[in-house]
This record gives sequence, C-alpha cells and structure tokens, in this order.
Amino acid sequence: MCRNLPMALLKQITERILVIWALITSWSKYQRNREGNMELLNRLLEELDSQTADIEQKLDAEPPHPIERQEDEVYVWLENVERIKTEVQTIYQIAERNYLSREHFGKLVNEKVVEVKELLQEGKLYTGISEEKSFKYLIIGGGVAAGYAAREFVKQGLKPGELAIISKEAVAPYERPALSKAYLFPEGAVRLPGFNVCVGSGGERLLPEWYVEKGIELILSTEIIKADLDSKILTSAAGMKYSYDILIIATGSRALRLTEFGVHGADAKNIFYLREISDADKLVEEIRAKKKGKVVVVGGGYIGLEVGAAMRINQFDVTIVYREQLFMARLFTREIAAFYEAYYENKGIKLIKGTAAVAFDSGANGEVKAVKLKDGRVLEADIVVAGVGAKPLIELFEGQLDKAKDGIKTDGFFETDDPDVYAVGDVATFPIKLYDDMRRVEHVDHARKSAEQAVKVIKASEENRSIPEYDCLPYFYSRVFNLSWSFYGDNVGNPVLFGDNNPASAKPKFGTAWIKNGKIVGVFLEGGTAEENKAIAQIARVQPPAEKYLDQLRKGDYFFA
Repeated sequence: MCRNLPMALLKQITERILVIWALITSWSKYQRNREGNMELLNRLLEELDSQTADIEQKLDAEPPHPIERQEDEVYVWLENVERIKTEVQTIYQIAERNYLSREHFGKLVNEKVVEVKELLQEGKLYTGISEEKSFKYLIIGGGVAAGYAAREFVKQGLKPGELAIISKEAVAPYERPALSKAYLFPEGAVRLPGFNVCVGSGGERLLPEWYVEKGIELILSTEIIKADLDSKILTSAAGMKYSYDILIIATGSRALRLTEFGVHGADAKNIFYLREISDADKLVEEIRAKKKGKVVVVGGGYIGLEVGAAMRINQFDVTIVYREQLFMARLFTREIAAFYEAYYENKGIKLIKGTAAVAFDSGANGEVKAVKLKDGRVLEADIVVAGVGAKPLIELFEGQLDKAKDGIKTDGFFETDDPDVYAVGDVATFPIKLYDDMRRVEHVDHARKSAEQAVKVIKASEENRSIPEYDCLPYFYSRVFNLSWSFYGDNVGNPVLFGDNNPASAKPKFGTAWIKNGKIVGVFLEGGTAEENKAIAQIARVQPPAEKYLDQLRKGDYFFA
C-alpha cells in the first residue's frame, strides 16, 4: 500500500497539470482566434467602405451610372451599411470599458463578421461587378516586393489589364522599413505618399495614379482566405474570386504576438506590434497621447533596436528587454553588441538582458500598466512594443507547394514546384550560390531584388530567352540616432574587430570581418560612406584571403577587392 502511494500522488499531480495545461492552451487559442476575428472584421469593413464609395459614386454621377437594382433597394443597403458600422463601433466602445465578457465580445464580433460578409455579397449586385476577375499575372501581397515586381513588369512590357495586386492593406505598396524609423519621429516624420515604392532604392515613387496609368489593378483592403492552385483561383473573404495564369506569392511575414506564447495579460491595450502602416498609425496615436511616458520594448532584434531609438527621440523613458545576452544576437558579435548597448545606455535607454516578459498587468481601463519579467522584476509601462519575431505567411499554400526552412521552396529563378507559381521575399527559401546553401532571407533588399528576378524570369520564359540564376549576397543595415551600419556576406567563422568602437567617440567608425577557411566571408561596417559600403560588399562577394588583406581593413582601406 505504502509503495503505491507515491505513484498515486504522482498520477494526481500529473492529471492536475494536464487540466491546467489544457486551460492555458484553450485560453491561448481563444486569444488568437479573438484577435484574428477582430482583424478580419476590420478588413471586411474596409472592403465594405470601398464598395460603398463605388456605389455612391455611381448614384452621384451625372448622368447616373446604371445600377443593376432599383434605387430604393440600393438606399436600403446603404442604410444597412451605416447601421452595421455604428453597431461595430458601439461594440468596440463597450468592450473598451470592460462592460462585456471576453466570450460575449467574441460572439458579437463573429456575428458581425457574418453580417458584413452578407452585405458585401449583396453590394456586388449593385456595383455590377462580376463575381470573378481574371488576370494574366496576379500578385498576392501588397508590400515592397509587389511594388518592385509591378515596376519590373512595366519595364519588361505590360499591357493594360494584365496585372493585378491583391493586398489586405488599404494603401499602395510602400517602403516598409520607414515604419520603425522616420514614421515615428516627433519632427519631420515621413508620411505617404513620401515613401511609396520605389524611393527606397533611389527610384521613382509609384503613387496610386501610376498603377492606374499603367493599367495595373490595385485590389486593396482585400484578404484572400483560400488559394486553389490547381484551379488557379484565389478567393477573398468577401467571396470574390480571382483567376490567374501566373501567380507571384509576395505575402511577406506577420509579427508574432505574445499571446501565441501564452504570456498572461498580453491582450491588454497599448501593447503594439509593428508590421503594417495601420500598426504604425496606432502607435503614433498613442505616442501623442502618452507624451514622455514609460515605454517597454520587448525583444532585442530589429524592432528593439529601431523602435527603442525612435521612442527615445520622442523623449520617452525607454527600457528594452530581451532574452539573449547580446543586442541583435543573430548578427552582432559580443564586441559589436557592446558598442550599441553602451551607445543606447548613454542615450538614457535602459537595457535588461537575459530575461523575458512573462505577464502584463492592466488598469481598470484595460491599458497595460506594468510588465512582469521572468527574473521577478516589474517594470511600469504606458506603452509596450513587442518585436518577438515574425512568421512567413504561407498558410494559404499548405499542402500545395513544397516547403523548406519555414518557407516555400524555390529554385534560383524563384519558381516553385508549380510551374505557374513564383514565391519572392520573406516567403521564399531559395539557393544562395555563394554558399551552396538553401536559405530564407527576411530583408527589404532581398524583397526588392527577388521580385524583380521573378518578373524577369516570367517574361524571359514567354520570349524563350534564358537569364542567369539569382546571385544573392546577404545584406542587412540599420539607421538609428546618428549611427548607420551595413553588413554584407555571411557571419560565420572567426570575427575580427577593426577601427574605433568607442561609443563616446564623436564619429565612431569600426567594423568586423568574419574569417572562414582563411577567407573574408562577411564584413560589418559602422559609419561607412556609400562608397565604402559598396567596397565591403565587393569584399564579401569576392572573399579575398584574410592573411593578405586583413591589415588593410584595420587601416581603413576597403577598396582592394
């Protein structure tokens, strides 16, 4: 009997743990579904706004445009649109005051999603729009890659009506890196159309009118919920179908949310993520409302580096918390990280390494007020910005395309295993010739170049021409405060520091070279000129012998490759 007692206790403990874990898993799943349904409802409302504007334009036209229903039916529909929008706004306002339980709120949101979908379906009868549109070329995703692909199609020769871009965002493609930098500045902040593509690479700014002029259809505020690659049809949340001959997948990535990690209280208000312009607009609004307050940035990657700096420029009290022992741990060496950490601390930013946010406390208004860390510390917070990773958006294509390393597997021409489907940017896992390796690269430079490559391949195939495979040299950069760094190549092997890395220097200029098998395979440079950055890119591509040229790097000579 006594021998069996410990086993019985163990069984009871195990059962209780399983029950608790089931509750936690259920709560986490609920939070993900709730956030997803709210985002879907907001996107459907944006689509409904667009449809409403089209119908009202027809009603107001002189002479009136024909509408495929009696006008009184149309006006009833418009009244219903205003009613549903008012009801949704009321639900959100009541929820903000915590007058609704989470379950009741979720139920109401689901009901409104159904109602808005029905209104969108009915609206099609009044717009005279076909339930299906066909295009020769179709791009899904409206980010950087989509804009650069559109420009390349025009360069290569494009007829009006051949190309469409479907985007869940409400604006034409833009240079996404601006969102974590100048978009957040207190003075001289950039706004659209100032950073529409392709200004990030020094090219022409492609305004919405440019797409109209070139006969390219921008299908905005539209979420695709189904992709049938066998039938070559994409279906939107509103039920609209889009068929294609050639598809380019440029869906990019989404920001991972703290709720996905089961972090308690991570559904509080004023916890922000930064991926789209709508995210940045919400953050800017809160920056204005919480002037000179306390900000906690969770994560020590790109978002931590850039948003932390931007918030300090806005005179906030900033603390950056990250699990790793190094800033930008995926790229920076200990010496590089030490420079930026000291520089940030000199700017008044507090850094807390080697721990994580495990819970959030919120006030009676639902807004976050404190961040609880794994090491027991509690940080006051008016605003939290989380940068805890990203995930490529490829769920639509699960089971239809080959995958590799969390992305869609392609060849050096960005062709997938479906001959009429290409994948570019964040979602593509492709061969890097320089390293004889398959990789997925999340960076704007690759998004631009891979999109252009895919279009060149498509047009060359139509003309029975051949073009070289994509020859990628990995490239990353950032601009924060008065600092500016660039990295080219591969950060593997033995790192060697050179230059002045004193954070107190008026104009620090230093770098690191990575040596592998006696060759310089990667170079990082802080404070370099445009010409010097081009030079280190050439070094990383040529991979010269370290024994012969390392001393030149130490002397500040980068022009030898």
